[in-house]
Amino acid sequence: MGFCAPLLASNLISPLLTMTDTAFVGRCAGEASAVALAALGVSTPLTDYSVSLFAFITAGLTSIVSRGVASGEDEDELNGKVYGALFIAGASSLAVGALLLARTDALLDLLSVTGEVKTIAAGYTRIRGLAMPAAFLTASAYATLVARKDTVGPLLCVALAAVVNFVGDYLMVAVFKTGAAGAAWATTASLYTGLIAITVLLHRRGLLKFPPRQNFGDGSRSFLRAMIPTKAQMAPTMAFFGPITFLVAALLAIYTTQILQANSLGVTVSAAHRIAATLFSFTVLCGDPLVQAGQAFMPEHIITPSKANARKMAMILFQFGLFTAATCSSGFAACCYLCAGVFTTDAAVIAQLHSVVLPMSAAVSANIISKSLYGVMVAARALNFLAGLTAIGLLGFGAAMSYLNTHVFGLAKYSYIWWITFAYYGLASFILFCRINGIAFKSILRDDRVDAASKERSSAS
Repeated sequence: MGFCAPLLASNLISPLLTMTDTAFVGRCAGEASAVALAALGVSTPLTDYSVSLFAFITAGLTSIVSRGVASGEDEDELNGKVYGALFIAGASSLAVGALLLARTDALLDLLSVTGEVKTIAAGYTRIRGLAMPAAFLTASAYATLVARKDTVGPLLCVALAAVVNFVGDYLMVAVFKTGAAGAAWATTASLYTGLIAITVLLHRRGLLKFPPRQNFGDGSRSFLRAMIPTKAQMAPTMAFFGPITFLVAALLAIYTTQILQANSLGVTVSAAHRIAATLFSFTVLCGDPLVQAGQAFMPEHIITPSKANARKMAMILFQFGLFTAATCSSGFAACCYLCAGVFTTDAAVIAQLHSVVLPMSAAVSANIISKSLYGVMVAARALNFLAGLTAIGLLGFGAAMSYLNTHVFGLAKYSYIWWITFAYYGLASFILFCRINGIAFKSILRDDRVDAASKERSSAS
């Protein structure tokens, strides 16, 4: 709990940036609040999901650093790998930011956004595009510290960013009445505040030794040349690119489909989905410490021939997942019923939100349980299995949505979308549990010496 509690707080503070935007815009935009909320909703795939699409960087960093520390890897070599990951994050953030600034209208056209919603969404997206370097680099630095089991420092940095965002939203949206654009500026300022804070923290921890010493060679290389990482420094992180990017892209495809479907059902449903999706994203982040705990603590048990402690740790994480799922799904339902007025005063939007509380609560539970198993799979480097499972799940989700679009019409469709999402996470949780525990699959946590004995018996026969 000493590890997970600060980590949970850090993970929950980050989506508070989005929730704060939603609350201030929803309550302070007057009669246009539903339109403004819809605009924020359709901007999410561009401003938030674009960062999530590069989750292979943070996943790779967490795994590389935790394994390196557990195995006693040379600090200079490990520092070089971290620098390679940060370089990838920086370059990727500049590319994404440039795309959001230069091709905003075209990207919104792909999401079928039109009219006043498009105008507001375009302004919000362009401003948030300026914050991409801060978002990417902060997430990478955060992963580096968490992998070293340092969670209190990152918590303080994220808390500072949240305070800046709240004050900024109050001034820009409530006082100066700048609407969604003001909320975007507040979030951008908070993200750069967080980046500065976590950079200072890395420096104080002695983890900001960049460029790496070995990049200077015998001292003949210039500083600019040393700033370019070697292939060996970037390769460990890039090994996570294919599987992790596919996993995240599949999830983002599901969430984007939800947004498009909600948008097609009108402004009221689209605004309700903005609130629902924000609360959902906030709640399921309670499961993220289980993923990160698995990646931080499992490697030291997995690298040993006997996996007894690894199996025990996996079940502890699963039990925490069950408890967290039950608690968070109940809290989610209560928040939807009791706190919807915090985000909007539109009665129609609130009624639409209430209509999907049950399927969304079920989806929250299934999502968190799957995360308690997902961290174990990533720590064991079972990435290809995860990718295959995700591919099958995505095909199933697509087939279910296709059937839904041809057989269900009207507002009832929105509820069924969340039931399909619950089925996606529920089936994934069941299969991952079986894979880890060797039920109908070969366990990923079987003892190495048992494998060797099995091979000897096979050779003898």
